[in-house]
Amino acid sequence: MSGKRRMEILVYHIGSLGDTLVAVPSLWVIRENFPDAYITMLTDDQPGRNLVQPSQILDGSGLIDDYITYPGLRPLAMARLLFSILKRNFDALVYLIRAGNHASRISRDIRFFKLAGIRNFIGTEGFYDYPSKQPGRPIPVVPRAADALLERLRTSGLRTPPAGRGRIDLNIGDSERESVNEWLAALPPDGARRWVAISVGSKMPCKIWPLERYSAVVSELIKEYDLWPVVFGGPSDRKTGEKLITELGRGYVAAGELSVRQSIAAMKRCVLYLGNDTGAMHMAVAGGKRCVVPFSSREDPGRWYPYGDGHLILRTPVSCEGCMLTECVVRKAECILSISVEQVLQACREIIYERTAVNVSKVLTGGYLCING
Repeated sequence: MSGKRRMEILVYHIGSLGDTLVAVPSLWVIRENFPDAYITMLTDDQPGRNLVQPSQILDGSGLIDDYITYPGLRPLAMARLLFSILKRNFDALVYLIRAGNHASRISRDIRFFKLAGIRNFIGTEGFYDYPSKQPGRPIPVVPRAADALLERLRTSGLRTPPAGRGRIDLNIGDSERESVNEWLAALPPDGARRWVAISVGSKMPCKIWPLERYSAVVSELIKEYDLWPVVFGGPSDRKTGEKLITELGRGYVAAGELSVRQSIAAMKRCVLYLGNDTGAMHMAVAGGKRCVVPFSSREDPGRWYPYGDGHLILRTPVSCEGCMLTECVVRKAECILSISVEQVLQACREIIYERTAVNVSKVLTGGYLCING
């Protein structure tokens, strides 16, 4: 007599490094609610964009068993995808798309998956209604993107952790640690110094705090605490990282050298993360690190803050906040440039010293100390 058929779940998620890491608490909820299910992720492969694919992050985590990819929304590709899903006979779809308030997109996607034979849907309701910008008023702090996804799963009846308490780790193990050790074997010794993780790049110019300011902060941290800076990021961040390390006179450039999972393993050695609002910031969180981040005010405060407690966020509420610009020409990135070297340096000191301000931040802002407001 044949055994009972294993449940098949399709998780629909698209996005690159940061998007996937933000979805990790939800992926843990799916795995914990359906421990015996075979979980497949559906994602677009975004050809030609050289982005980090979910499999590069999640393989080895135990969260996803298989992947289906599709090259965009071309009609022929979508027809092939439809029949591919239909043949798998999935029991349920978990919708982890950040569709916001776009009801038309959600309805379109549900119709497609119903045509593919799926009848049970999770995560298609309970979307957070992000506030509109009100003239003369600051934008209120909104839930983190990870918690907004968890709320949708909760609305669908899944057991979920409280806000800010989701599981973010990726089961980084011996393989990744051994790769880091092999990388280090070819580099000068760090003298057994404590590391500080640095990330100075971004695909969006308006999110970049100036390199010379990072250099000033890290130089002072080296003087005060004898730290060893390590620059993380992708291949495009390597040149800038090398410039910074040359100026500092010590450190390593892991950007473009280590994979995402290897980078997280290396970040576990660091005392903190200092850098821009990028995928590397979310990698540091996955590695259990507290973050000091100068934030642009282009988006709602809170949405992309690092997950968990004890992070120190520097953000300036300006009249044009929420602009969603990629590059600020008119006001010349006034919001992020108003954050000073001394403010960032003091935030780093707070984490290194483990001062009581960290506990205060948990009470006041749910895990964040927003130094500029």
